[in-house]
Amino acid sequence: MKFITKNLIKMPKKNIYYFISVFFIVFLTIAGVNVRAHPPDDMTLEFNSGTSTLRVTIIHGVADNTTHFVATVEVLVNGSFDFFYPYSNQTDLTIFVYEYTVVTNNGSTIQVTAICNIGGSITKTLGGSTTVPGGGEIPGYMGLYLVLVISVITMFSLIRKKLKKI
Repeated sequence: MKFITKNLIKMPKKNIYYFISVFFIVFLTIAGVNVRAHPPDDMTLEFNSGTSTLRVTIIHGVADNTTHFVATVEVLVNGSFDFFYPYSNQTDLTIFVYEYTVVTNNGSTIQVTAICNIGGSITKTLGGSTTVPGGGEIPGYMGLYLVLVISVITMFSLIRKKLKKI
């Protein structure tokens, strides 16, 4: 630690401002990537009436499938709660398939909701409308990125003014 502070004291102010700005840019970039929680990207449903098997394919790209994963899959038949399956991880980092036995009548509606453990969900329906509005997106990330961009631009303009004074 003494080595770093001793060298920083000897550095010209111009280099110190560059060092600090690069540090904050790297920090904000890394922080923005690690904090990003998101609902599953897509889900497809296939029902085989001969075997009464519902095949659910979920796309939810994550970096670590033990800490960020689809935690619950809920199935409703004709609007009535049929079952839910809790999970403690994803079987794959991007695309995975679950199969369930579902008892239905001819013309039944099957609605499936996949819920992320960090936040957000996606809902799809078979037999009725293909997608239920309001997929469970997490609001506010566009605002967060806007604040980060404005902060970086402000920081650069302040550093630029300080460098002109030097």
